[in-house]
Amino acid sequence: MACDRRASGDAGVVLVIVAAAMAAIVIVVSIVINLGGARHARAHDQDAADAIAIAGASNLNPSGGSSQAACNAAWTYAVTNLDVATSPAPNCVSMAGNCDEDTPREVSVSTGAYTLTFVNPVPDDHALFTGQPATATDATPCERFGVEISHDWRFPFDRGHPTLHVQAMARFIHAKGEVDAPLVVLNAHDCEVLTATGNSHVSAVTSTGLPGYIAIDSDGANCGSGKKVIVDATGSAQLSAGAISMWALATGNASRAYDPSDVGPGKAFDPAPIASSAPVGRSAVDWRYNCLASNGCPTANDSAIADLVAADGGTGVPAGFTRWTSVYSCRPSGNLTVPRGDWYVDCPGGLVSNNIITFRGGNIVSDGPITVTGSGKLRVNCDVAFATDACPADPATTTIWYLRSGDLGNAGSVSVQLYETFVYVANGTVNLGGTGSLTWTAPDDPSSPFDDLLVWTESSSAVTINGTAGTDMEGIFFAPNSTLTLTGDTGTRAIEAQMFVNKLSLVGNTDLTLQPREDRMMRLGGAGGALIR
Repeated sequence: MACDRRASGDAGVVLVIVAAAMAAIVIVVSIVINLGGARHARAHDQDAADAIAIAGASNLNPSGGSSQAACNAAWTYAVTNLDVATSPAPNCVSMAGNCDEDTPREVSVSTGAYTLTFVNPVPDDHALFTGQPATATDATPCERFGVEISHDWRFPFDRGHPTLHVQAMARFIHAKGEVDAPLVVLNAHDCEVLTATGNSHVSAVTSTGLPGYIAIDSDGANCGSGKKVIVDATGSAQLSAGAISMWALATGNASRAYDPSDVGPGKAFDPAPIASSAPVGRSAVDWRYNCLASNGCPTANDSAIADLVAADGGTGVPAGFTRWTSVYSCRPSGNLTVPRGDWYVDCPGGLVSNNIITFRGGNIVSDGPITVTGSGKLRVNCDVAFATDACPADPATTTIWYLRSGDLGNAGSVSVQLYETFVYVANGTVNLGGTGSLTWTAPDDPSSPFDDLLVWTESSSAVTINGTAGTDMEGIFFAPNSTLTLTGDTGTRAIEAQMFVNKLSLVGNTDLTLQPREDRMMRLGGAGGALIR
């Protein structure tokens, strides 16, 4: 009897132990499931935040304009990647207007179990940079887009509702382009950035003969009532291109972009302009020729422009240069062939002649312009012995001309020939409005830091080019703050230059073709985004 009672008691104990063990197993399994589920949910949220941040950054306006398009793009990705309802949508209008890099704008929306917050700009001291200080490669505050996601995640075996937090940040980048754009108008916010008068006709084509792009960056934010970004003042002008790409069409300012009555066969635009994926901006050119941390350059390219200014932009004789007035007059009386070498032309009023001045090769730094009048000629990087000899079209070396003050120009019927010559215009402008022949080619040497670059000027003074049948320009023309006035008739010859200007004015009976060589221009594309970790 004692044994039976003992066995019965043992059975009860076993049941208790088994029950306790099963409870423990259930608890352990629930913890494992909960932790695994939380990790999976957090990883999914982080992937979504990364994609949303890149989408937002890719659609930022690098010129510091409205971020509304970036906010809308981020929300579209959120709907896709988080499987949230499309309503309520965030109030992205609050990100319209120009960006102030010191004042972050935040847009938040709660939908289901999620609360999403978009941030732009992202200053260096923003909480998103906690634990990872901003670096020079993280772009500028206005070129950053931040995302924060709070997720009220429900445990399968628990009544608690813990909140998962993730964040991501991305920066705007210019993607490698696949678009040929002979003309890029960089003004970010104004109206009338491209105006045409008279019977002007400009064609933008590629070197293969296919239509090219005209890119217009203005979002139209500064347009007054009835004003347009593109204006056909007389109703007779024409712009021919594969596409006229306009940022205003993507920012909610479509009504300010152009007049629909200007669209159609025989009118100003045919086909109609299209929305651009992002403004072109100047970053791609800056990063190629002047890669600096201050302009957000993410690569290790040379800061060639900054180095040139540091070397030649001061006063007096640059190192290694020969002073002009120690050898020649500032008013030479006859034809002059200058030996190869680096020359400092110390003629504050400019070097003036009505004869033929030929620089055989080397670099030039001048305190003033080099002006040729009458029947004279200016020839640079022309390695010949006599003024009557024709210049080689393909010189063995390249030339840099640093113009400290004054304009680069031609007047009347004077002939100007600059072979494989890059010109930096420090304080003047470019005025090529003469009727004489103009031959100007950029350096064509991959080892040159200014390969393919015709001119660089930060001046806001107006630039004039009179295209004629005798005009031959080849390379990249970079005047991002200037209004370019194009006049003339190139006939069957195209201007083989890619133009980056602030505004463009087409005047009179202009009939010009812009057709840069494929290997002598910058190919453009939309924009991209890269994560900041």
